[in-house]
Amino acid sequence: MTLIRFERSRRRKALLIANPKAGAANAGLALAPAVEALSGAGFETLAFTTCCRGDAFELSREYGGECERLVCIGGDGTVNEVVRGVMMLEKRPSIGYIPMGSTNDFAKALGLPKQRRKLIETAVAGEETPIDVGCFNGRHYACLASFGAFTDIGYTTDQSAKNVWGFMAYLGGGLSALANIKPIRVNVTVNGRTYSERLAFASVSNTPSIIGVINYNRKRKIDLNDGLFEVMLIRYPENALDLSRIAHALTTGDFGCDLMQVFVSDRVRFEPAEPVDWMLDGEHAEAWHEAEIRNVHSAIKMVLPKRKGSGSLLPKGV
Repeated sequence: MTLIRFERSRRRKALLIANPKAGAANAGLALAPAVEALSGAGFETLAFTTCCRGDAFELSREYGGECERLVCIGGDGTVNEVVRGVMMLEKRPSIGYIPMGSTNDFAKALGLPKQRRKLIETAVAGEETPIDVGCFNGRHYACLASFGAFTDIGYTTDQSAKNVWGFMAYLGGGLSALANIKPIRVNVTVNGRTYSERLAFASVSNTPSIIGVINYNRKRKIDLNDGLFEVMLIRYPENALDLSRIAHALTTGDFGCDLMQVFVSDRVRFEPAEPVDWMLDGEHAEAWHEAEIRNVHSAIKMVLPKRKGSGSLLPKGV
């Protein structure tokens, strides 16, 4: 590999944050090549590996404002922390994402490649693209806020099963959770109307795939920068027939089932009868009596693949 040298005054600053425990613990395999690629592209890189939950948030908040590019290596939970940290900055770096989780819903929504080299190329030298983020009672998240049947799947589904079976492991866990959950009584206000429901699940997302179980893409393309959320409500199944109808809708992507409601909105409010535990991009949030969720339009810039035909994104020799 040819070393490309840049004068110190021409070098930009980058921050790299890697979660070594994400997915099958493969983040370390991308760490050195990513630093090398950043150097070859003219970046001075400050690199960290996380030790515990919250590290990526603190590192993003402390060092992100000094950098032009922040590269995140990890799963959806890691990128959630990075987005939270970046949103606290006045000057926000663009975010390159090298996914190393087990299902990587956010990476799929972004259209990121699967090959490691192409992921690194994109994160280092791709096209900066604005996207929306969510704000949950003042706390930002990348793509998904949810409660109910599927919210704990990321923790309760065995990691080895997720690594081997991917979507099917999530689907099996999701249907099992749906069959056992208690009804959640909640008032939901969306698009100026309030609905009183007994729910098994609710989500407010900016991604076409939710926890490997719900897939909007079969019916329409989801725009990550339209200022709107996809809001999914699944009513509590009263019997085995209801449960089978929900399962059929989830596996086929046909959400016309009367046990489901799908909305598009920039804001939604939940008022449950009792406090509800939420998950934000797979990370636990405390129980809330009320939740106000709003879309923050074009809040951050993600580094995404350039259009076809542009050749390698990195300089020759990298």
